[in-house]
Amino acid sequence: MGNGRIPGTTDEIDGEFEIDDGTGARTETPPPGPIGLDASSGTTTSAGIADRILGFARRQRGSRVGNGECYTFADRALSGSGARSASDYGDVTPDADYVWGSSVSLANLQPGDVIQMRGYRYDREVSVNNPDGSGSTDTDFQERPHHTVIVESVDGNGAVTVLEQNAPPGSAVRRSQLFFTGGTTTAGRRTTTIRVQGTFWFYRPQSR
Repeated sequence: MGNGRIPGTTDEIDGEFEIDDGTGARTETPPPGPIGLDASSGTTTSAGIADRILGFARRQRGSRVGNGECYTFADRALSGSGARSASDYGDVTPDADYVWGSSVSLANLQPGDVIQMRGYRYDREVSVNNPDGSGSTDTDFQERPHHTVIVESVDGNGAVTVLEQNAPPGSAVRRSQLFFTGGTTTAGRRTTTIRVQGTFWFYRPQSR
């Protein structure tokens, strides 16, 4: 998520604080810090707020928002849409697991929600077996050691399309597909196996 500078230092860019701490590998997955809203009534928000968050996020594709940190991208999307941001739920420090609203499950995830990640990684292996006995195997992976994304669409089977900034480090806002459940599926001669690790939290932004 960035260089891990403490808010309030002289390492500020465009008036935004550097609060993210990079995208290098982590070996530990600590529990979340701040706690969000626990009331069951807090799991819904107006469609208008979600639409505004998503509209803002989509309009930024290809652009650098503020200081380029993933936190700044999410913070501006929520704050400018009339929603509470992470600073409303706890201290914003370089290594915090930011809270962005009420906790929801993957099954209830919706466009405009926010995902906070810690030590996240998925590995995907796609194998093709041909009738003549030949075949091939391709692998890829994505990792987000400390990161925040905005949900654009929920694609099913644990796949979520997100809008994010600073992944890889220094990148502008872009669209990515990430996976939050693992498993193996077969379609014809193609078998896909996905493994997921790390900790992630799903949040429904709440109005101010």
